[in-house]
Amino acid sequence: MRRHSAWQALGMSVSIHSVDSLRTLLELEQVKPDAFLGAGPNLGWGRIYGGQVVSQALRAAGLTVSASHRVHSFHAYFVRAGVETETVLYEVERVRDGKSFTTRQVVAYQAGGAILNLIASFQADEDGEDVQSRLFPHATPSPDRLESMPTDLFFDHRFVRHGNDPSPRATSWLKVIGDLGDDPMVHACALAYLSDEDLLGVALLPHSLAGDWDSMMNASLDHAVWFHRPVRADQWLLFDLEGSGIANARGHAFARVFTADGLHVATVAQEGLGRARR
Repeated sequence: MRRHSAWQALGMSVSIHSVDSLRTLLELEQVKPDAFLGAGPNLGWGRIYGGQVVSQALRAAGLTVSASHRVHSFHAYFVRAGVETETVLYEVERVRDGKSFTTRQVVAYQAGGAILNLIASFQADEDGEDVQSRLFPHATPSPDRLESMPTDLFFDHRFVRHGNDPSPRATSWLKVIGDLGDDPMVHACALAYLSDEDLLGVALLPHSLAGDWDSMMNASLDHAVWFHRPVRADQWLLFDLEGSGIANARGHAFARVFTADGLHVATVAQEGLGRARR
């Protein structure tokens, strides 16, 4: 296959720096015009964390766009699971360069072929009304009152417990570990990295096998983020998640993302597969 050969020619021949932080994970290496190589930590999971591939694909798209345009949304499809011991080749297609909006499509490849297809839209800043309809969740404890969850990923995760609430929802404080600098595109990519946490689990909570994850085959199918306002991902962000239900072995969930002072900065949605193992 041509794409398989392209990865073999580029993905195996370039020396990749050590990935020990989200900042280095987002330092892609350009290997030809509109093509970039990324790597991640070997966590012993076998498959790549979905947030890594999404954030690197968005970063690749952003590297081909003028700084005058900020990402306002992307939609990604997970084609197959990525292998964490292989590099990832991101090929960018310049779909459109407009005065107000710019569009990019990115396909991520490994040795076995495509693992992700992402399309992102970027907008030049515009003056206009700024109205927030969704309010910060009532009575949410601050992150300094909560314990950090154990994780191998590049963020601090503090879970808000909801007692005996049976509804498919969850609330978490998340922030990237370390200073990300001031580049808005890096922070948008970092938010994309954070946004893959918890969503699949919440989407599949109504499933009869929820909690018995060894008996269930599950995988993220697609992922979308809308960026409403500028954000810093190295400061605390509240993810308020809610499941929509399950049908045809697919569960759906969305999350609203708030800053600590209550600003609604992003909305996330994901659909995932959940079926009994055969």
